[in-house]
Amino acid sequence: MRDNQPKHRQLRAEQRQLARRKASRAGLPAVLIFCEGRKTEPQYIRGLCEARRINLANVRVIFGDHETDAASLVRKAQALFKADNDYDRVFVICDDDRAPLDRARKEARARLKNANGNMLVVELIATRPCFEYWLLLHFEYSARAYGNAAEVIRDLCRHLPDYEKADRLIFAKVGAGLDTARAHAVRLKRDLAASGATSPNTDMGSLVDQLLSMSRVE
Repeated sequence: MRDNQPKHRQLRAEQRQLARRKASRAGLPAVLIFCEGRKTEPQYIRGLCEARRINLANVRVIFGDHETDAASLVRKAQALFKADNDYDRVFVICDDDRAPLDRARKEARARLKNANGNMLVVELIATRPCFEYWLLLHFEYSARAYGNAAEVIRDLCRHLPDYEKADRLIFAKVGAGLDTARAHAVRLKRDLAASGATSPNTDMGSLVDQLLSMSRVE
């Protein structure tokens, strides 16, 4: 039997491009989000978009498969963008593991041109020590220097005893605290600047702000 998968993939790509162009004509940007995690981060983003009426035609979420190195994720995002440059912004969500993240930041400086002729770079959305810290901010403010992800997850489980990375409903379980998390993230940046500390930290607030600016108003 003949394999039609390439044709199906091409058709889906063309459908995505058409949907993005329709949204662009309505004044909405198109964003590409590359996730280090295969489960929690993509489920959270999709849940956020559904709950806050953000057209998923404008938001393409891709997980990094087995890649855990931020620099590798940046290169994959750049390669995918070069194959399909019909996006206004490109983000990479990753854990902040310091030295590898420094390399990723250098890689991300490479300038890219989108279909409209605008120049952009890959924007890193890093959380130290792990994405679960952003989830924790939906429930409480914490500036303690976590030694590892397990310590963050332990605190998170005080609020979400059944937390697991494969939870498709993760945003539904934390979403009521989204504005709280955003406020906590702003406070954290201010406290880090005052103290000179570097951990914990998260850039998720800026990505969430971008997505919320794309909410449909009817």
